[in-house]
Amino acid sequence: MDNFVRVYSGGELVKGPSGVEFGDLSEEGIWFKAAPTYGELIDAVYEKLGLDPATHSLRAQGRTNVGGGAHRHFIMVPIGDDMSWSNYVKAVFNGTDWNCLEVYVQTEKRASTSTEVVSSEHELMDSEPPDAQHQNAPPPDPAQSASLFTPSMVNAYAPTVHSMRARLRKPRTNTRTYAGKGSAEVQFGQYQCGASEPVDTTTYTLIGLYDMDHRARALASGKNLTELNPRNREPLRFDKRYECYLRPAGLMGLVNISKAGLPSIDRALVSALVDRWRPETHTFHMPCGELTITLQDVSMILGLPIAGRAVTLNQTECYSESYQRYLGKAPPLDKARHGLKVAWIRAQFNNCPDDTDEETVKKHARAYILSLVGGLLFPDASGDRYNAYPFPLIADLENIGSYSWGSATLAYLYRAMCDACRRQSEQGNLTGCLLLLQLWSWERFPIGRPDMVKLKYPNVDELEDERDRPTVGLRWVVGVCTYRSAPARCYEHFTNEFDLLTDDQVVWSPYREERVEKLQLAPICTQDSHLWLTQAPLVFFFMVEVYTPERVMRQFGLHQECPPPFRDTSVELHWCRRGRVHNDWADKHKSFLDMWEVKEQHVIKEERPYNHANYMEYLRWYRRSTRIRLCSPRISNGHQDEASRQNAIADTEDSLRASRLRYTPRAHLIHSVTDKLTILAKEAASQKGCSRGECNAFIERVTRTCVELVGELGGSSLCDIVATVPRASTTATVAAETEVEDQRDKEDGVNDPMVPDQETEFAPDSERRTRSQAGHTQVDSTIHSRSSPDKRKRGRPGPR
Repeated sequence: MDNFVRVYSGGELVKGPSGVEFGDLSEEGIWFKAAPTYGELIDAVYEKLGLDPATHSLRAQGRTNVGGGAHRHFIMVPIGDDMSWSNYVKAVFNGTDWNCLEVYVQTEKRASTSTEVVSSEHELMDSEPPDAQHQNAPPPDPAQSASLFTPSMVNAYAPTVHSMRARLRKPRTNTRTYAGKGSAEVQFGQYQCGASEPVDTTTYTLIGLYDMDHRARALASGKNLTELNPRNREPLRFDKRYECYLRPAGLMGLVNISKAGLPSIDRALVSALVDRWRPETHTFHMPCGELTITLQDVSMILGLPIAGRAVTLNQTECYSESYQRYLGKAPPLDKARHGLKVAWIRAQFNNCPDDTDEETVKKHARAYILSLVGGLLFPDASGDRYNAYPFPLIADLENIGSYSWGSATLAYLYRAMCDACRRQSEQGNLTGCLLLLQLWSWERFPIGRPDMVKLKYPNVDELEDERDRPTVGLRWVVGVCTYRSAPARCYEHFTNEFDLLTDDQVVWSPYREERVEKLQLAPICTQDSHLWLTQAPLVFFFMVEVYTPERVMRQFGLHQECPPPFRDTSVELHWCRRGRVHNDWADKHKSFLDMWEVKEQHVIKEERPYNHANYMEYLRWYRRSTRIRLCSPRISNGHQDEASRQNAIADTEDSLRASRLRYTPRAHLIHSVTDKLTILAKEAASQKGCSRGECNAFIERVTRTCVELVGELGGSSLCDIVATVPRASTTATVAAETEVEDQRDKEDGVNDPMVPDQETEFAPDSERRTRSQAGHTQVDSTIHSRSSPDKRKRGRPGPR
């Protein structure tokens, strides 16, 4: 029965023999006339529990059976929007004999609010610490920061300290520090000199004060974080009579993806991506370089227009009057929260009557476009409302196509990731166009990507209008895809895999000309290609975001300058939020709007093609300038410390984690092995012409290092070779080894072991295998010769 829901509240979940159980929780049964939406469920829970939405917030989880046959095993899945609720209902009633909707809700009292009307997104954001709230002085006028786009800033390097230090949110958790490092951050997992030692990260030129509470810093310091909660809403039911309004608006590409069936957002994948997003540069900092979502990706994946006016205006008419005028009816008045309730929109406009006049069709078309734009492109942080900011622009159906919806979508996603990458609580939300983020990741990376078995594009010859042709993103929803099996703890798995991402695993140019011609894409995918490299700011009402294509020129197949020109992403602009500073955003951001109007003048003029040697130079600089490893070491020489054992015990006692399989990250082990072998390779190259004693000392170091690596990797053959480790018996040998270790610690950035030499890293596979086999043969022969006695003395035992 999908119209009956059991609601449990008033306590904590417990672990039982069959997984998660409700124990002594209070139980309430709620009947609905039909299958409820997420918004209807939440409203009913509020009413059943006697709570006021203005004073209390709800967090819901659904219980489902993942066992087979008579062996039941229950786990909890989070529910935060219509899509997650729909997926939960399908999971309960498809393929299981436990056909009962069971929802566990936790209530939390909202912080006291002032009489000022604030937005729902602002209410659900992580609250600022008290010391930041005392700073009531408004920031400098963002319009005065327009100089950050001027040519005078083009050749400046990244500052290590931002000017708006006081207004950045302070870290919510204590950072692990060590004696001798002062107040500097200490990061595990980024090895230098072949040792798993703490590394001072305060000298990274691409990392500023945003890092104080960044998720990447917390992960690198050994903190366990949970996935972010994605927020997006499904649009209303499509009607073919809306097409005459959608085609001129440039929204048919998004409509086709929505009609084919939106893919479920992989919260583990998008969370792992956001962990690597840097607000200082508006790029993802991967081990193989910087990448970002560009205007080219927006055009090719979603088919949204780039040319046109910025998405903003000075609102002169109140929203309730606009709703009444253009929709024919207004929702119930709700002064405390901005936006239109999903349940109300669906009840009023989900089905357009067959025999109705054109004016009624227009009203339903406006509601559909609002659900499409406000639910997919600009989703609010709430779980039950459509973002109503674009409604005044949508109301004018004849002029919708005159706006740059593509640049606004990218601005909104940039801001959402800049906020989410600094949220470390379990209730952290992630907004923005997550459909674009996930499809972009599938196009670029093998991590979390489904396998495309068969492509089922529509026959373009049968289409009435060429504007209805597919976009690149459509192939992931109409094709036959199979999803690779991944460990149950996918978030940790994806974080580990991104730590190991290599240059050759990235699809740098997925939109090659021959591929575009083969797919027969819609004209809108390429019609604005002359604007893909503009450096004009991206605008969405109160948001202004810096667009930095000069940092990711390899994605366009062009020459990458080293180091890339630095343009400050402006803390002042990140500070601007709706309801805080000003409401007439078109006037407030006039200088940026003027720059967008002449965006053609800000296009990067670069004709030099991509050069691999140049990119290797950039990569050497880049790896010294940012944090590229997030997985912290958890084992050393095969032994766990006390903290790791306590964490393991805590995990087994956690009722919500009890049903998950254990996953052991391996990135830090691979980094350790790579760094140590790189050190040995460099030392081996310097052994030519050395004395016999120095050669013997080097052989001993090689042998000990091999034993250490076998121990770290958990090799079962450790007992067979541990006896072969020679003991340093003389003072001279110890002094020589100490001198070598000191020499390692003084290696400069050019010989940084984290950056392999070009000919070593990119040698052909056969050549690298030959070198590896040769190295194994030499080490094996060395160990054998030292552990075996002279052949002429077979009867005597060899010396130890």
